Amino acid sequence: MIQALRYREGVDAPEVVDLEPFPEVAPDTLLWISCDGPSTAELDALGTQLQLHKFILEDLEHGEQRTKLDHYEDHFHVAVHDCELVGDLEEATGDVELVTREIDVVFGAGWLLSVCQTPENAERGTFPIDAVRRSFERQRTEPGTTDEGYLLWALLDVVVDRYFLVNDAVDDRLDALQEVVLDDTIDRIRRGRPRELFDLSKALMRFRRATLPLREVVGQLLRRDDPDISESAIAHFQDLYDHVLRAADLSESQRDVLTGLRDADLAVTSNQMNLVQQKIAAWGAILIVATLVTGFLGMNFRNAPNTDWKTGFLIILGVMALLCLPMYVYSKRRKWL
Repeated sequence: MIQALRYREGVDAPEVVDLEPFPEVAPDTLLWISCDGPSTAELDALGTQLQLHKFILEDLEHGEQRTKLDHYEDHFHVAVHDCELVGDLEEATGDVELVTREIDVVFGAGWLLSVCQTPENAERGTFPIDAVRRSFERQRTEPGTTDEGYLLWALLDVVVDRYFLVNDAVDDRLDALQEVVLDDTIDRIRRGRPRELFDLSKALMRFRRATLPLREVVGQLLRRDDPDISESAIAHFQDLYDHVLRAADLSESQRDVLTGLRDADLAVTSNQMNLVQQKIAAWGAILIVATLVTGFLGMNFRNAPNTDWKTGFLIILGVMALLCLPMYVYSKRRKWL
């Protein structure tokens, strides 16, 4: 789906424009072309009208780009990744998945093209492009705010805000997993280590790949590589840079907490295995005494006590109980059994 809006300086409401014929870029206006999962033919047509560099066009058609900022002649290309943690977030043992969606932004003087690539699992969430529009229109209260810098900031700001939602969801997940890891009632020998720890570790690793490079992208924008971005928009990018740093720091601290939980899970599992070995050793010590008695009486020699006595069987059982019962009581008091 492709939608084109034109914003005019001093006019609050945007104008919906038709791309046939392609609208001209006029002074004091901003043309925003928003695409969600466009086809190759549509991208080729837009590339021809906007005179996009061939490398940008290839990136838009194929996707799967790293987070970056590229400068081509009179326009720029920004690739970022929207992230959303979906699944059974309320249950500690539920399945979770990090859904990422690549968003490519190409902008020049007076125009901006945003392309939301189709994720691998298209049924798992969509990018809220309407939130970007509302955020941008709220900033258009002063003269000189109708430029691509404010629109680019609004789009990146929504992406970073959704990063904080992922951080909050990971925090809740870590709290729930901490209770599971430290629960001694779980039979870890039979159940194995919690698979949720490894699933969350994989999701957090993918999330860090999206958040950390965004610092460099915003840092390049703060260096005023694009002269068409106004000074007031640069101030917004400075605030955005602080938010990106915060999201990145949270992901780093969550990785450390997750590493600690994995180490704690291994320690608890090892402790439970030691308890099982203690029980096996205690029962083995008790039973070996009875085995020695029965093994001695089972030897082939004359006048064995168990063959001539009528009460010999009961006496031998009493001897084994007399020897084994104190060992059982001692092991029980030491909590070996």
